[in-house]
Parts: sequence; C-alpha cells; structure tokens
Amino acid sequence: MAKTLFTPVHRKVKDLIGEVLNGKLGLPELQRGYVWSSTKVKNLLDSMLKGYPIGYLMVWESSFDMDKTKQIGINDKAYSAPKGVVIDGQQRLTSLYSVMCGKHIIDENFKEKPIVISFNPVTREFKVGDNSTKRAADWIYDISEVYTANQVVNFEYIQQKIKQIAESREKQGSEFTDEEKESVISNFMDLLSLEEFPIPTLEISENADEESVADIFVRVNSGGTSLAEDDFILTLISVYWQEGRQKIEDFCRNARKPIPKTPYNFLFQPTPTHIVRIATGFGFKRARLKYAYMMLRGRDFEKGIYSTDLREQRFDELKIILDKVLDLNVWHDFIKSIETAGFINKNLISAGNALAFSYVMYLIGKYDYKVNDSVLRKLIAKWFFMVSTSGYYTSSAETEVEKDFADLRNVKTAEDFEKLLNEKINAVFTNDYFDITVPNALATSAPRSPVWFGYCAAQNILGAKVLFSQLTTRELHSPVASGKKSALERHHLFPKAYLAKIGIKDDRERNQNANYAFIEWRDNIEILDISPAEYMKEQIAKIPAYERKLIYSMHALPDNWEKMEYADFLIERRKLMAKVIKNGFKKL
Repeated sequence: MAKTLFTPVHRKVKDLIGEVLNGKLGLPELQRGYVWSSTKVKNLLDSMLKGYPIGYLMVWESSFDMDKTKQIGINDKAYSAPKGVVIDGQQRLTSLYSVMCGKHIIDENFKEKPIVISFNPVTREFKVGDNSTKRAADWIYDISEVYTANQVVNFEYIQQKIKQIAESREKQGSEFTDEEKESVISNFMDLLSLEEFPIPTLEISENADEESVADIFVRVNSGGTSLAEDDFILTLISVYWQEGRQKIEDFCRNARKPIPKTPYNFLFQPTPTHIVRIATGFGFKRARLKYAYMMLRGRDFEKGIYSTDLREQRFDELKIILDKVLDLNVWHDFIKSIETAGFINKNLISAGNALAFSYVMYLIGKYDYKVNDSVLRKLIAKWFFMVSTSGYYTSSAETEVEKDFADLRNVKTAEDFEKLLNEKINAVFTNDYFDITVPNALATSAPRSPVWFGYCAAQNILGAKVLFSQLTTRELHSPVASGKKSALERHHLFPKAYLAKIGIKDDRERNQNANYAFIEWRDNIEILDISPAEYMKEQIAKIPAYERKLIYSMHALPDNWEKMEYADFLIERRKLMAKVIKNGFKKL
C-alpha cells in the first residue's frame, strides 16, 4: 500500500476556533482573501443546524520550529508560530470564526466588515441581518452576541427574548404558548451547540513539500482554485512577520483610495501578489517565486537543507527590502516615469506584471546602482514603453526577468546599468520591428492589443491633438477628464454600418485597430454611419488648414484617406501608426 501524506482527524468547531485563537492553527488568506457572501455563511449555518455535512478542512502540518513559550496576553498567542496552516476550507472556517467570535473579516477589496447573521428561535430560520431582523421581536439580530456571551448572560437574554415575543404576540391578539416557549429555548440551545459540530480534517504531513500540497489542493478542491508560490510566500510572511503582511495589505488597500499621501494613483493598484513579486525580484533577484519561497523558508541551496538561521536572516533582509518597495516617494517617482512614457491611464496598460517588473528595474537602478533620479526616470520611461508596447513580459515573464537578472550580474556602475537597459531596448526596437513587426501586430481586432496601447501612449508623448478637437489626447485620456461618459471614444474611421453596406460584415475586419481613432464623445455622436468621404466634408472644417498635415501625421492618416478603399487604407495606416510609435519613442 502506498504511503499516505495525510491523516484524517475529527475535530469540533470550537476546538478549531480555539486553535486559531491561541495561534496553533494558522488561518491566513491563503486562498486570496475572504470572498464568501453573507448568504453563503447563512446557508452554511443552516446546513449545520439541520445536521448536514459541510465538507472537510485540509491542514498542512508545519515543519517550522515551534515553541510554546509565549504567554497568552493582549497581543500574544500561546504559540509563537502555527503548528498547522489551513489550506482548504479557509472560507468556511473564517466564516465560523468571524460569527462565533464576533470578528470582522477583510474582504478581497481590503475592506473590513462584520458578518451579521440573524436567527429566529421560533422558526429555526437563519437570515442575513438587516433592519427587519433588527426590529423584529422574534429575531436574534446578530448571533455573534450569543456566542461571545457567557451562560448567565445567555440565560437572561433568552428569557428577555421570550418576554419580547410574548408581548409582540399579545399586541397582535395571539398567544405565545408554553410549548412554543419551550421550543424557543430548545432552538436557542441548538444554536449554541453548533460549536460542537464535527468537521472532518485532513492533516497533510509536514514532509510534504509545497508542490505536493498545491497539487493535492487542486485534485480535491471542487472549486477549481489553484495555489501558487505567491500564496505560500504570503503565508510565510503571515506566520513569521504579521506586521509585514499587514504593511503589504495596507499599501494595497490604500492604493485604491483617492486620498493624498497614500500610494493611490491612476495607473497601478497593486495586489499583494504584485508586491511579493516586486520585493523578491528587487531584494533577492528572483523572478521565479518558487525559489523566492525556498529562500524565505531558509533554504541552503548548496547543502540542500533548510536552516532556521538562514530563514531569520532572510526575513531580516525582507524587512529592509519592503521598506524600500513601499516608500511613497519612491513609488510615486516611479509612477511619474510611466506617465512620462505616455501611459497616463490604467486603461492603456495591458498587463500589471509589466508595471511590477519595471518597478523592480527602477528600484535596482535607484538603490543598487545609485542612478541619478532624472536619468533613471527617463530610462525607466523608455524601458516601460518598450516592454509594454512589445509585450516583453507577455509570453514568459519570469523567464525574461531571470535573463535580465543574469545580465545584471556583470553590471558594476550606474553607467553600466543605463547602457545595459538601452542595449536591451534597442535589441527589441530595431528598424525591422517598426517596419515589419508593428504593422503586422496591428492587423488585429483585439481591444487590448499592446501595440495599440503603445500607439496611444506615443500620441500622448508627442502632444497630439484629438481628431476634430483642439484638446490633446493627453488631456482627454486623463481619468479626471471623464464624467458619466468617457471624454474620449474609439471611433470607427470607416463606420461599421457603412462597411456592412459595402459587403464587409465580419466584425474582425470592421474592428481592426487601424480603423480606430480617438475623438471626443460629442463628435462620435454627430458622425453618422455613412462613408468617411461624406462625413469628412463637415468634420474637416474642424481642423485648421495650417494644422491639417500635422494632425493627419499624428493620427497616422494617409492623404485623402477618406476616399481610399478600406483594405488599402488599413495597410497604409498600419505603416503610419508604426511611424507614430517610433517617433513617440524617439522623443523619450
């Protein structure tokens, strides 16, 4: 018989919650935050009250060195580190922990909120707490108050509840019978007894590595969620440096709030995974999180063993690294580099990893090579323009970053760092790239094409005016320029209805990137579904004659484009769009 990596253990809800409270059982956001709705929590409790099975928990026994030297106090737990970590069933256990301990949860948007579940001791019904259950005499509004109270308080509470129900019935002209009173007491006790509800637990051996644990999770988890290395790294930080985990979450939460002196900006609202990637890339020069995880666990790669001393050393390093990563001045200086590159709206950025890994390069240039701030900002603007437009990190981001890190090993000075990045940029942005690759890449109807975004960014760099407008694309791409309608709208130069009339009905052909231009939304409403030759008779008057050549150049429009055959127009415009991208980059 094959040796199993798990041991089945039956536990009660109250014992599991007790282990969470004393620190023996870790309950980190290993499955990417709390995502259950209150309705799901209500249904969970209802199933338990009816005696239905609610699934099992999966706990990974920790191989970390644990002790029980800490005393229980206000801020300390009995266990200095968890003996086991919940890796499946976290949402269920978090729900029960929140409800039975009266604790708030942090949802996937980093908002703190309570889970309020009401219970009717007459009908044995659960309901998500609202104003109706708050006012009704026969409802317990928040059952957390019941679980956190002592026996004396609960006895007094149920007597008071019975009195309230009786008075309410009397006002309604009906009787609250003795049988019903006894039923209320019984139902109340059944509610309390949910703490004794058994939950099967699978304890995975401490000898199982993270790959095996992730594989087990995927194979047995019907939800289909998979665990990745960033999940394990965040778990490690939760276990050994809770303050650091909180710093990461606070940073990500505040990046979503438009408040001064926070990480908030219009371009990048990072997730904890982004921060993990940035910190391990900058600090440990590791793009593959698998190896970063091993390092933080204290892996000695030469001896092939894990060391407590190495783990502590690397966490000390991580504390210094994270302070630099989360420095608000440095963060906003980096964001300015991206804005300099023409990417002034997050809708122009196709991948968060391009921002994350570009920030890694920024941090390396600033701290490792002490590159002058103004030089660094310009260099990273060029770098990001290249990586974003070319999709540098799209196919295999970790592989590309590992190559960059390998090349950096021979870099000793600020000048060498600048030279290396420029060489890498020039190796991508060749003449053939602009003459052949870009026009071919623009032969697409994909709405989030990296090369299309590069074209839009180039227009912002060049200070292009919006077609048929005296305002610039940079002004109207800004998020603050939009109201209920977007200030800019993508306009079909050859309208879709017109193309259908002439026999082109395939949306892939009609929605080609080269058939789009940004115009103000008012102008988009005015333009009818007629041929460009017809609608341009009126629109051309909005473009001053002395600016026409420049504006046509900025918008990659061939002379007399409105009279061209559609297929010929697309071919010529793609070439001109590539030229706009090239000119925008040259200006950087």
